[in-house]
Amino acid sequence: MHPDLNSPKYAARLSGVTHTYGKTLAVNALDLAIPAGCMAGFIGPDGVGKSTLLALIAGASKIQRGQIEVLGGDMAKASHRAAVCPDIAYMPQGLGRNLYPTLSVFENVNFFGRLFGLRRRERYARIHALLTATGLAEFAERPAGKLSGGMKQKLGLCCALLHDPDLLILDEPTTGVDPLSRRQFWTLIDTLRAARPGMSVLVATAYMEEAERFDWLVAMNAGQALASGTPNELKAHSGTTTLEEAFIALLPESQRAGHVALNIPRRRQVLGEEKNIAIEARGLTKRFGDFTAVDNVSFRIGTGEIFGFLGSNGCGKTTTMKMLTGLLPADAGKAALFGRPVDTRDMATRKRVGYMSQGFSLYNELTVRQNLDLHARLFHLPAERIAARIDEMLTRFALVPYVDERPEGLPLGIRQRLSLAVAVIHAPEMLILDEPTSGVDPIARDSFWQLLIDLSRNDGVTIFISTHFMNEAQRCDRISLMHAGHVL
Repeated sequence: MHPDLNSPKYAARLSGVTHTYGKTLAVNALDLAIPAGCMAGFIGPDGVGKSTLLALIAGASKIQRGQIEVLGGDMAKASHRAAVCPDIAYMPQGLGRNLYPTLSVFENVNFFGRLFGLRRRERYARIHALLTATGLAEFAERPAGKLSGGMKQKLGLCCALLHDPDLLILDEPTTGVDPLSRRQFWTLIDTLRAARPGMSVLVATAYMEEAERFDWLVAMNAGQALASGTPNELKAHSGTTTLEEAFIALLPESQRAGHVALNIPRRRQVLGEEKNIAIEARGLTKRFGDFTAVDNVSFRIGTGEIFGFLGSNGCGKTTTMKMLTGLLPADAGKAALFGRPVDTRDMATRKRVGYMSQGFSLYNELTVRQNLDLHARLFHLPAERIAARIDEMLTRFALVPYVDERPEGLPLGIRQRLSLAVAVIHAPEMLILDEPTSGVDPIARDSFWQLLIDLSRNDGVTIFISTHFMNEAQRCDRISLMHAGHVL
């Protein structure tokens, strides 16, 4: 059922809303009216104000400036908040952020039901209905901390929905969740909306293909709304065929300057390359106590290849990468780099590898130049070559304007480029990247990929990259799909 977007009723209305964290402007004089009864999506990369905005609408953050009306009243008034907050469900960003990991599935939902004052009979009936609908009934006694990412999100949704809210607020509920669980999650939301057609749903998402299914969208940048409307309206307004293209077209000219569509040349086939293997895993296994994180994983990656490693959070991608770099010992199986067994003491081989972790291996107390200088010295580059190599990295990765700034003050996309420059300062033959583009805008992602393509096609660097973005996987030469510790 699609709502009447021309209805005068609104789930929320914002006027002149501004919110800061210290000197950081998160939301900037935002005016917005969100139709009631629809599923409204907020699209944009990390840091544009989506989470701040949803927290303000939910009443979880104090209003600093401007006016916010939610469900027909002023959220600055304590009396209105007391009246409507029981009708609002808020699921914050992060897998299982609203859960207690040591409590069981049932205990988590039961706890939320008691918080909202539901009587035992009503509470148990709703718990049974929600756990059955989400497929969690058979896991009722399992601790929340032992659930997969997709199951955690389903449980978080059960907790949020138990008191039958009129407004459901979901902050990036499917980030890091596998595609099947993501599909099941949205099917469940559709079922709930069909049963409760008056319920409004506000969602922040980083997945543009996911946003296509929403009734109404707000494209956000730098704390402001670039445009709002249905997905088709945004595409028609920008003259594009996809939401990702529409978002890029809506950005200010200063941010779009120099952006071109990504072109990926075919990888040149090398005679006898089946013998020229850069990375090989054979029966690789890693256990943590009684939990098997990686189970009998095998694959081979050719020299100069861009190889994609796909899977949801917690499926074993990072653990596999750490075993291949020597950061974690394997419990069984073998790993080889350039034909040599992985050995944490083999510094000659490790110097041929660059590794970029999820958390960015940067020192925030050092400037951009100092970070590059430190890593050059750590990899024992000859002193007489360091200055020239740093200048080369600054130019190649477009970091010259930021040379004296510290990483913590840089935009996410610039920090990402600096992390890549740090990873290749010693000119490695292999680059291992663990989900390097999570949270960045489409332009920054394309810019980053252009650098990877240049390293692969022009420098012959082997690139092993993990991701949970399916459109990124299409940019790789080959891919491997991983789930629950296994390569599918």
